Amino acid sequence: MSCHFSKHTIVFHRHGTQCAGEVAMEANNSFCGVGIAYNARIGGIRLLNGFVTDAMEATAFTYNNDYIDIYNCCWGPTDNGKTLGGPKKLGRKALKFGARKGRKGKGNIFVWAAGNGGFFNDHCGADGFVNSIYTIPIGAITHEGLPANYGEPCPGLMAVTLTGAARQILNDLPLVTVTNSAKGCDSHFRGTSSAAPMATGVLALVLEANPDLSWRDVQHLIAKTAKIPNPSLPGWHINGGGYHVHHRYGFGLIDAALMVQQALLWTPVKPQRMCSEELPLKPVIIVPAGNSVNLHITTDACEGTARAINTLEHVQAVVSITSICRGDLSVDLISPFGTKSQLLGTRMFDMSRAGLSKWTLMSVHSWGENPYGTWTLKVSDNKDTVFGCRRPDNGAKGATVLQFKLVFWGTYESGKGSTTNWTWKKSLQNNAVKQLIKDQYILENKARVGVNDIPLVSKHKAKMVVDNPANRKWLAGKGSMNSKILNEE
Repeated sequence: MSCHFSKHTIVFHRHGTQCAGEVAMEANNSFCGVGIAYNARIGGIRLLNGFVTDAMEATAFTYNNDYIDIYNCCWGPTDNGKTLGGPKKLGRKALKFGARKGRKGKGNIFVWAAGNGGFFNDHCGADGFVNSIYTIPIGAITHEGLPANYGEPCPGLMAVTLTGAARQILNDLPLVTVTNSAKGCDSHFRGTSSAAPMATGVLALVLEANPDLSWRDVQHLIAKTAKIPNPSLPGWHINGGGYHVHHRYGFGLIDAALMVQQALLWTPVKPQRMCSEELPLKPVIIVPAGNSVNLHITTDACEGTARAINTLEHVQAVVSITSICRGDLSVDLISPFGTKSQLLGTRMFDMSRAGLSKWTLMSVHSWGENPYGTWTLKVSDNKDTVFGCRRPDNGAKGATVLQFKLVFWGTYESGKGSTTNWTWKKSLQNNAVKQLIKDQYILENKARVGVNDIPLVSKHKAKMVVDNPANRKWLAGKGSMNSKILNEE
């Protein structure tokens, strides 16, 4: 059974135990293994066994949110390559409230499993939890540094961790050993449900080092310290902010030691700003069958106002698009610098005629860029991608674009120059990009934390909740005062 569960899937209780074990199994317990952040206090919220309402999700996201530092969420829409789903109204408000107000104002950190629909040609742009700016979506890679075969691509993915994954199903290595409430120890725990708790454990260590980090500080730390695990794999790009990005890796592989080191020296990021632009579509835009259309929004990024942004974090596109077969649609966003984000890829099993209705897509691939300039949304009808899609014999229209809005999230850095000038573009978009990535890879891997670096001095213990089917038993060795089951039912 997949480890990334639907809200409506009945699951065994061991899933929560497996996730929690990766994070916080106690050290020297002589049973199975040890958690990444073995000093962390951890608990579980029972959420998924049965029908789940919007209000139930919202309650889980805000449960005891001044006490809990990190919520680990290993569930989401069904990974079948045809479902489009995400948080509803209350859930969206709860994620926003937690990130902005939780943890006594520093913000709760929501770590999210990015999805296991790779076998079904799924794309995590169809997951509304991944498209939220308030979550940290995590993917999985193999011991060879290659994307897991069950993983899903999208530009909302922030990073990856090394977990029990393989390119071939019968060539899996026992990279992860965790507790299991049903049978003791598991040596094969796969899926992004295994990858996300690894990131959660690392972020718990980061908060032990510096408990004053905000939810955005943590995201910036990931962007600045993640490593390129396999520079030879096609798809790596350096964006206008100087960050390396990839649709299967995000910013790269999380580096625990470097994140902790940098956390001790971290300067808080500036306050977040939001600026939006909408393109009036009267009349609506027709996408010819088997063809594409480009829509352009030119923005000054709210220049001269209190909402002005010249250094991006997240960019979101809110779109409404009708289609004959939703899986034939692909949606790309090109920044003024030229960074291309595939916000939604084709999905061969998605025969829905519902299209996209005010659907929010998100990218972190323009992180650090200046949003000033012309943004291009490319909407394509990739005719005959979907198996069994019936089209009218004389159908000349593949889709219709009804709405296009951009929402920019970021900061304003005084004295920062433009990243959209021709010279800067040319220097990063020519044939030297591959060499730049290799050089960056070498430099980053020389920047390892050494024995003489600043020690971890904080005594703060990160408090987490595994937001999935909670185990009914204590984790192995977790009967100490450092552990609490915050909510079993």
